[in-house]
Amino acid sequence: MKEDRKKNQDCEKLHLEKENNESISTSRRKALKTIAAGTAVAGTMALTGKWSKPVVDTIILPAHAQATNPEGPVTSTTTPAPTTTAGACSPLVEAACYTTVLDMVTEYVISATITGNVSPVQAGVDITVQINALVDGGTQRTDILHATTNAAGSFSATQTYTAADRIMNIGTPSATGPCNGVDVPRCVG
Repeated sequence: MKEDRKKNQDCEKLHLEKENNESISTSRRKALKTIAAGTAVAGTMALTGKWSKPVVDTIILPAHAQATNPEGPVTSTTTPAPTTTAGACSPLVEAACYTTVLDMVTEYVISATITGNVSPVQAGVDITVQINALVDGGTQRTDILHATTNAAGSFSATQTYTAADRIMNIGTPSATGPCNGVDVPRCVG
């Protein structure tokens, strides 16, 4: 009889352990499902209100890439003389504009790029670019850059800054060629 009672007790123990393990497994499963659902909801809420597709306005090349001439080595450093026909000088600087890039943390300007072309199209024309920058604190900084037109008559000049330069804004830059100078507006689009 003792043996039967012991077998019944052992059976009851096994049954209770099995139920207990099932309830623990069930509660673990429920907890994991709750955590997963909560994470998904929180992630969705965080992304839907704040995330937007990034906009790339300008790509800045490293300094060594900016200095590299894509046309190959320069064979002549002489700027062609302007031509004068019936009182008109050419080539003329036209269609120039500028873009800036801001540091995302400090919101200071970290680069300003002036692009443009000359008409009629002429390679090797020396262009002088003047950039007037407003420094935090009210002072002004002026940078003079030189660019040379490529075979398509286009030029580009980039001035890079660091956050330590504290450039708040760029005033209207200018681009000057052998025949004229123009104020350079901000690029649109």
